[in-house]
Amino acid sequence: MTIKKEDIPYDLHTMVDIIGWENFLDICKMYGGTLVYIPVYRKVVMGQRNRDIAKEYNGKNLDKLRIKYGISKTQLKQLLKDVKR
Repeated sequence: MTIKKEDIPYDLHTMVDIIGWENFLDICKMYGGTLVYIPVYRKVVMGQRNRDIAKEYNGKNLDKLRIKYGISKTQLKQLLKDVKR
């Protein structure tokens, strides 16, 4: 079977470039005809970032972590509170 890029919608060409034809066809078989939500990258990696922050937190380095991760002191405190739960 020979499938060409012009056989699929233009907005999916980049996906094929990234994941390859075999993976693209697997996705088509599994999810074809359905709506699939792909989360924003930042949201996907946020859990790991939060675990990293909690691991690095020593009780005294709020400002250092706040600057390193680009979040406010309030956000950092809430994150640490949420991770403890």
